Amino acid sequence: MAEVDMDSAPLGNSPAGHGILVLGGSGSGKSQWAEHLASTWSSTCQQPVLYLATGDATLADADWQQRLQRHRRRRPANWQTRECGAALPEALAAAETAPLRLVDALSSWVSTLLELEEAAWQARVERLLTCIPPKQGPTILVSDEVSWGVVPASASGYHFRERLARLNRHVAQRCQNHWLVVAGRAVDLTRWSQPVPYQQRCSG
Repeated sequence: MAEVDMDSAPLGNSPAGHGILVLGGSGSGKSQWAEHLASTWSSTCQQPVLYLATGDATLADADWQQRLQRHRRRRPANWQTRECGAALPEALAAAETAPLRLVDALSSWVSTLLELEEAAWQARVERLLTCIPPKQGPTILVSDEVSWGVVPASASGYHFRERLARLNRHVAQRCQNHWLVVAGRAVDLTRWSQPVPYQQRCSG
């Protein structure tokens, strides 16, 4: 894999912190790209990586367990891993002094909280956003881009898509760098895009 252009994707440890959002569809390579960014930063700065996993590790689904195992095998042995699940905001707050945090993924976090009523969900979102950008060092956040697919056939699928789409836009507003991964190719959105005029509640 080619070296990351550190000028276009700065991951330096700065006092103000730094947020990097990596978006992509299922199987696009977004997690591998986020891990590559983290590995490049870790090798350059000689600092450890804290991996925050939001997926439900106890889910009794063979395919899901195989996917978790693939992710675990890819991580370098010196990375620290915390299975935080729905407690992502609390895990980020507790790790505010970590040199680098890698969150995989916001989409799994949304799915664990899908049953929350809207007011409770918004409170969780606000709690998460207080941790982005971090107080120091970079945080890389992985999320699925689901808004360009077909309209989900079920109400729960539509609910998930709408919540995740709005969350992605809120998080993007707080991040300094943005990547889109499609078919194993990573595009620097910060360099090649313009922000859409933003309102408090994203409806588009």
